[in-house]
Amino acid sequence: MQTGKRILAPLLASLLLAAIVRTACGAEGPEFRLESANGETVSLSQYAGRKPVLLVFWATWCPYCNAAVPEINDLQSRLSNRLQILAIDFKESREKVATFMKAKGVAYPVLFDSNGSVARQYRVVGIPTFVLLDRKGKIVYFDNILPPDIEKRL
Repeated sequence: MQTGKRILAPLLASLLLAAIVRTACGAEGPEFRLESANGETVSLSQYAGRKPVLLVFWATWCPYCNAAVPEINDLQSRLSNRLQILAIDFKESREKVATFMKAKGVAYPVLFDSNGSVARQYRVVGIPTFVLLDRKGKIVYFDNILPPDIEKRL
């Protein structure tokens, strides 16, 4: 019975994510206003019509999120003139996130989703979740891995 549960749980999670992706892709990214690690209020509409936006839903305790930091830093340094990266921390304290950002050398903007409302708007079921919005604000990618062909999508 345990083997069946081990196989069934990931299968169900994959099916749920696939259903969300089918629903999400092509939809307009919901507007939000969140406070950044710098204390500024940031909204999605600041970037709509200007350049694509990569939303990164993450948390400091997530090993996959930690592993993605160098690659996201690389995207920030190479593509910042063509892509806006906004990392959205899921329900953690500012102090914990600030310590993490300093230790890991996070080079991209981090926003605080302190009550999880933005994650719910985007139907995030696990982290990390990467959501790529095109220049018009439409969702063109939604997955738990970085888009492998992100430069082609810009």
